[in-house]
Amino acid sequence: LFVFAWTDRWHRGGHDILDWDFGLTTRGREPKQALHAVRDAFAWTPQIPASPAPRISVVICTYNGAATLRDCLEGVLTLHYPDYEVIVVSDGSTDGSAELARAYEGVRVIETPSRGLAAARNTGMEAATGEIIAYIDDDATPDPDWLTHVAKTFASGEYVAVGGPNVLPPASGAVAQCVANAPGGPTHVLVSDCDAEHIPGCNMAIRKDALERIGGFDPQFRAAGDDVDVCWRLLDSGDRIAFSPGAVVLHHRRRSVRAYLRQQRGYGRAEALLERKHPEKYSAAGHVDWAGRLYGNG
Repeated sequence: LFVFAWTDRWHRGGHDILDWDFGLTTRGREPKQALHAVRDAFAWTPQIPASPAPRISVVICTYNGAATLRDCLEGVLTLHYPDYEVIVVSDGSTDGSAELARAYEGVRVIETPSRGLAAARNTGMEAATGEIIAYIDDDATPDPDWLTHVAKTFASGEYVAVGGPNVLPPASGAVAQCVANAPGGPTHVLVSDCDAEHIPGCNMAIRKDALERIGGFDPQFRAAGDDVDVCWRLLDSGDRIAFSPGAVVLHHRRRSVRAYLRQQRGYGRAEALLERKHPEKYSAAGHVDWAGRLYGNG
């Protein structure tokens, strides 16, 4: 949805613009039909199908993520969805993340030794009571209708997983904005408007039975790469992954160059593990032969 201007009255470069009528009101501020159409569009929210809404388990895996976990939890706990639970898996955190999460009513907290991201996600899978598990990172905040978009997309076809965009929060600093535009960020890979080849783990919902069928996440991936591995294994087993453009989360990027480079080193180690496990996915030059198109700012 693109809204160009509130009114047809434009003034640019010292001149009135008289031949560009893209506003929602006339130059005299009288409403146009476009105003009513835009009002209806903004008032629309996705509707869950008439059948009972599927129960969803929201799983947040954290390792010393107290700095952003509060915003994540407050966003998750105010979702517009009738049947969901919240599980926080603290993977050996020492910064009070588990205590912070316990302060929120209705949040189930599981503490484990530090075993890595994939193992933490498996712990969340095992504890989940929902038929769908929605994973979100501890530095991300969901749109209020996140789960509704996820549920509606699952109901639209034979999908076992659904992902959506992860975008930079509007108030992010200059370094975070640069990092968001740099290569190597979490991005989706689409083969069509609806079907995905990869969805990032910071915004990934999977049917629990499908995840259990492929053995969950591979624990060798301690910091990254586990989401790519799961997507490839699901697709190799004949399953379909969907992309839901409305299932948005605001996702913080690294706020310093040092933190960004440290993250990229971790991604590089994960890439090496992926190439050893899925050599057929890589070219002779060592690059992934994606069938779809990568979407991102970089």
